[in-house]
Amino acid sequence: MNAILIFLISFGTTYLASKLTRRGRFSQADFAAGLVGGIIALSMAQFFGTTSGEWGLPLLLACALPLGLGSLQQRSSLR
Repeated sequence: MNAILIFLISFGTTYLASKLTRRGRFSQADFAAGLVGGIIALSMAQFFGTTSGEWGLPLLLACALPLGLGSLQQRSSLR
C-alpha cells in the first residue's frame, strides 16, 4: 500500500508541475521523471527500513525529485 502511495504522489507531483508550467501535454519525459522519483523514494524507504509511521522523508522525496527533474527538463527546452 505504501509503495502505491509513493508512486501516486510522485506521478501526481509530476503531472501538476507539467500543468502549472504550461509545457503542454504530459510527455514521456514527465512519466520518466515521476518513475525515477518514485523508485528513488521507494528504495530509500527500503534502505532505511521505515515502519508505518516513518514515511515522511520518502514522501518528501517523492514530491521533490519530480519537481527538480521537471525544472531540469524545462531549462533544457529553453536553450
